[in-house]
Amino acid sequence: MEKIKGATILTIVKSIKANHQKRSEYDRLLSDKAKEFLKQRILSAAWYPFEDYKECYNALCFIEAKNDPKILVQWGMMEGKRTFSSIYQSSVIKEDIESAVERYIRFHRRAMNFGEIMPEFICDNEVKFTYTNMDREWENWYHTAIGWAIVFIGMCLDKEVNYEYLNKSWKNEGWTIVKYYWNS
Repeated sequence: MEKIKGATILTIVKSIKANHQKRSEYDRLLSDKAKEFLKQRILSAAWYPFEDYKECYNALCFIEAKNDPKILVQWGMMEGKRTFSSIYQSSVIKEDIESAVERYIRFHRRAMNFGEIMPEFICDNEVKFTYTNMDREWENWYHTAIGWAIVFIGMCLDKEVNYEYLNKSWKNEGWTIVKYYWNS
């Protein structure tokens, strides 16, 4: 069963619960199972079912961001900054790109028990991530994951990182592939 760590879920659950003005919109989108999931106490170190997380996150993305990819990348960046400055700050060490990527992949494995990130180092200021064994159709997650990777790599290299999609799995282009690049 695919699971995700509570630390990754907390902000999403808090955001949905805090938005009382849009409660009826969330109630229309969420299944009874997801509503029950939102009622429980989420613990940072505990594992939770991926499907519950996915349903809640999709509702949040639809209601609050209108599924806008630019907003979702920004969300990933904001959540990445918060996470990599607190809970997972020990993962961020200013070193070379190979070490940074290795630590980012370890972080990914600590946050979810599924999916792989296959890196390919293109040159000193470019790396390509192929995201495999993940939900190919879940576009919202990929945009958010880009934000996380941008922040992590940027913090490790002390550089501003940009990205470019090379493949989009939700458009039937194989696995999602993203190139991250920065100035040397």
